[in-house]
Amino acid sequence: MPAIVRPARVEDRGAPRLLYLSAQPYYDAFAGSAARAQKLLATVWERPTHTASHDACHVAVAGLRVVGVLVTFPAEDGDRLARRFLALSMLRLPVWHWPAVLRHLRASAEVIPVPPERSLYIDALAVDEGARRQGIGTALLREAERRARAGRLRGVSLDTGLQNLGARALYEANGYVAQGERRAPDERVARAVGGPGFVSYFKALSLTP
Repeated sequence: MPAIVRPARVEDRGAPRLLYLSAQPYYDAFAGSAARAQKLLATVWERPTHTASHDACHVAVAGLRVVGVLVTFPAEDGDRLARRFLALSMLRLPVWHWPAVLRHLRASAEVIPVPPERSLYIDALAVDEGARRQGIGTALLREAERRARAGRLRGVSLDTGLQNLGARALYEANGYVAQGERRAPDERVARAVGGPGFVSYFKALSLTP
């Protein structure tokens, strides 16, 4: 059965697991463990207006199963949504872990690219392991592009880990052009952010498909 892409709903309980998979090393570094990261995402999913909320997400559904997720928002909204996610998260993380979160945030500021203005930013994209190579990732990218055109934005931007070769191949096959790399300057920063760095991509769009 072909997957259908639609806005996410609170009851799409399979979506937080895929959000976790979209940036697993980053979330693990932020929360301190895989178990804590997954529990955190499942908890904040139903809260609105942040970078991992249902209302920022589209899902690909095959039958009754969520097989893909996409989180997008205008680049200019990113800081506001990220602050909301941080506020919700800190309340759910142990106080003794807060210094590690601050180290993670400082490291992220050093290596995470800044998306270009007037672009639609893809904050997360993931496809379930059992549903890959079926065009679902491409369908989610097409939804992002549709949303960018509807918002009269000049293109779609995203970034991914330098080592995420599968994602990089998907983006490049769909016309996304690498804009540059930001590498962790040392092992301390790499460990705090959850990887050696990031590469940013951009796809310019006309206002018509």
